[in-house]
Amino acid sequence: MNKRPNRPAPGTNPKKIIGLIVIVLLVIAAAVMAVRVAKLVDLTRVEMSLTPTPQPVYGNVMVVTIDPNAPTPAPVIRHGAQGEDVKNLQSRLKTLGYYDGEVDGQFGGGTRSAVVLFQQQHGLQADGIVGEETRAVLFSAQAHPIVLTPTPAPTATPEVSSAIPGLTADGMPILVNREHHLPDGYRTVDLVNMYEYCDRDVVKIKGSGIEGERIAVDALMDMFRDAIAEGIGNWQVSAGWRSVSYQQKLFDNQVYEYMKNNDMSRKTAESATRKTVADPGSSEHHLGLAFDITVPGVSFKGTKQARWMAENCWEYGFILRYTEEKESITGFIAEPWHFRYVGVEHSLIMRDENLCLEEYLEKYGS
Repeated sequence: MNKRPNRPAPGTNPKKIIGLIVIVLLVIAAAVMAVRVAKLVDLTRVEMSLTPTPQPVYGNVMVVTIDPNAPTPAPVIRHGAQGEDVKNLQSRLKTLGYYDGEVDGQFGGGTRSAVVLFQQQHGLQADGIVGEETRAVLFSAQAHPIVLTPTPAPTATPEVSSAIPGLTADGMPILVNREHHLPDGYRTVDLVNMYEYCDRDVVKIKGSGIEGERIAVDALMDMFRDAIAEGIGNWQVSAGWRSVSYQQKLFDNQVYEYMKNNDMSRKTAESATRKTVADPGSSEHHLGLAFDITVPGVSFKGTKQARWMAENCWEYGFILRYTEEKESITGFIAEPWHFRYVGVEHSLIMRDENLCLEEYLEKYGS
């Protein structure tokens, strides 16, 4: 007897049952998702309450809110400016002695020269422009009155050796500077024309009239030959012996340039000139023992020749006369090209003890 297959109970439909199950599952999933979303919303609200809203950013530029109450920066004052700010500037410079013109509110050449001189004497960038830094110093207690270097009176004449140039009778180097002028009646011993005397394959002589004392020129040539043997060449002598009258001409020319191009008074121009040009009678070049050593066509400072000279000149009786560290003692701005012959018996001691000529004579002179 054959059995009949199982059939669904009357009134039931399998498709309907499956549909109901799917609906129930979707409802449950939706409920779970709603709970998660609610938690995320609550968490976001908490984070927003703790973290300030950042400034909006567009591309790489941030929008910055400007404080309307912030002070307006003081204007930069330069040549050509006019008005009350310029008057205040001129008045302050006049009080300190840097400006001797009229307080007229016109920023001309005289005002600019006064600003430059003030900047130079206060260690500021000497550009003649009154910016924030210059203004801060100028109108503060740090601002000091102008410092003028007076022309010193000649000191007593030392007894000079008649045999060896540049030495006193007791064998010490003669000091010639702002306070100690060339001794009265000083005479060079044996000047030679360097253009004719020197081997110009070894050194170029810049002018046909440059002269020097023979003893110093011979030492100079020995030094240059040894330098060339070490691979350091291209030497030039730009200045040697100068007469007092020629030094007067150099001094007067520089004063004239300052007065003409910077609208300075003569007094101010002379003070500015003394920073780089010696008064007549106060230059070492009068001795015939000082030389300006250069390299043709380039600035001497920082060259391999300058470095070689600074290291080796002492072995040949020369000294690097004006250095940065001794400016307050020598009274001259550093000149890496200026070398003075004093003889090895003095130069080596000065090198070993790091003494400038003023210090050496104070320590060992009579």
